[in-house]
Amino acid sequence: MDTLIEISRTLKAAREGKGLSQRVLAKLAGVPQSHISKIENAGVDLRVSSLTEIARALDLELALVPRKTVPAVKSIVRSATSDIPSLTSLALNDDLAKLEKLADKIADQYGSPKEASQLQSRVHDLMRLPIPDSYMGSVRKLQKELDKVYKHPDLKRLISVLDQVQKLRNELVHSPTGQLRQVSRSAYSLEDDDG
Repeated sequence: MDTLIEISRTLKAAREGKGLSQRVLAKLAGVPQSHISKIENAGVDLRVSSLTEIARALDLELALVPRKTVPAVKSIVRSATSDIPSLTSLALNDDLAKLEKLADKIADQYGSPKEASQLQSRVHDLMRLPIPDSYMGSVRKLQKELDKVYKHPDLKRLISVLDQVQKLRNELVHSPTGQLRQVSRSAYSLEDDDG
């Protein structure tokens, strides 16, 4: 609720800074004056509060800036967010995690056939590769195929999916590096040694 109060205070300060009354602002904005009053007193939920909470959870900040400074702010935001993964990348990461879980379930379900453990191993190897966002369709197709293998165990289908995973891996390994997205890696790792 303190965020809503903060936004309300900012709006009120901006209105007063322009020397506008609530009535004049209401006419300019096409909003009833009573609603402006409720907003400034944090007496109404704007639905912006939900947006603000979501933005904060995503480590984002909502701000009102003077119109003249918008191009500069946009430029700063663009340069600061150029290394933040896109929504497509985030969705792809989610799909890859699902693919990995399915491969693990299939390995547990099948138990002894070597193909099941090979599938699990190859999917885990796939997870270590940088995968371009353009491969999202291929990953989702594999996910559907793995889901079928899990729900309706069939060794022939398992072998077919194993071949598809290997084919995707080979494409990724031999694709130009310019197309590849970077895989998030922690800044410090106990496994890798720089020396």
